[in-house]
Amino acid sequence: MNEKSDYWNKLKSNFIKYVKDEILKPQGEYKRYTRSMDLLIAYAMENGHSEYSLEIGMAFFETEKNRGYKGDSTLGYRRATIRHLNEFLYGNNFWQRRPRNVFHYQPHKGKEPLSCPVQFSGVFDRFLQEIGREGLKDITIGQYRHTCIKMLQDFDSQGVTDWQYIKAKNLTTAFMNSTNKHHFATYAKRFFRYLLESGVLATDYTGILPTVPKKKTVPSVYNDAEISQLLRSIETITPQGKRDYAIILVALRLGLRQSDIRELRFENVDFSHSKVSLVQFKTSVALQLSMPDDVVHALQDYIQNGREESDEPYIFLNGYGKPLTQHAVSHLVSRHFKKRK
Repeated sequence: MNEKSDYWNKLKSNFIKYVKDEILKPQGEYKRYTRSMDLLIAYAMENGHSEYSLEIGMAFFETEKNRGYKGDSTLGYRRATIRHLNEFLYGNNFWQRRPRNVFHYQPHKGKEPLSCPVQFSGVFDRFLQEIGREGLKDITIGQYRHTCIKMLQDFDSQGVTDWQYIKAKNLTTAFMNSTNKHHFATYAKRFFRYLLESGVLATDYTGILPTVPKKKTVPSVYNDAEISQLLRSIETITPQGKRDYAIILVALRLGLRQSDIRELRFENVDFSHSKVSLVQFKTSVALQLSMPDDVVHALQDYIQNGREESDEPYIFLNGYGKPLTQHAVSHLVSRHFKKRK
């Protein structure tokens, strides 16, 4: 047995043991992982590779996609084998989504909008119109609507049938039942001030609500060492890694808010002059910034080699060609920040 074969056989033996002990415990079907490893080893040796790498794993999967397997299960095992092999060797999941030609995207229907209890609906609709005239953005009005309707539904469940019957105890009970107390305290105070100013309530209950600090999951300031660790933690050979690396560089180098990064469109970026021009989502103030070379290169690498096929005008997309959700940027930064060590 030559040295190359010995390496691959040892890798297969150790990996299958890992699958049995960690992936399929206490018992499970591992023969398909064995078959996938045999095919991977054959592919690697045919192409002259003496050791496994992330690039070899992805190249092997690309060849498997072209074999025309019926159904998704066989190709799914190939993908799972590469994913778990990466975890086994490197301690991280470098491939966190299914390829788009395996996953059949179904548009998310979303939840039914919350319904305001009928006894409160007239006044509440006028409140939404009032804050709309103040120039609040639709997304902020939506947050007011969602949080306050949940509060009014809580009042209804407590047996409150009219505004005049609301007591301090009803408000504190709804606050304790809320799942996001920061939003509840913020939006309820504004709503109850409106009720007092418009004469719906005669008593000011806002003083009984505490000030709830918003949790910060990621430090707002990084030192040079932390920035280097953060960037090194990202595997840029994967489409997701290319996207995450570009997003984090844009945040670090340009100082854009997560909402502006999420809303960044192709029309905002001028690669020929290395400029970004946009109207900030939060402040509606126009902004023009110069892009450092590393930001330009990261964006181009993601767009050309990582971005999903999509007609969306937004630059950054999820793994299935759809716009990022509201908190996606902060979540991915948190994830990489936590694993940077």
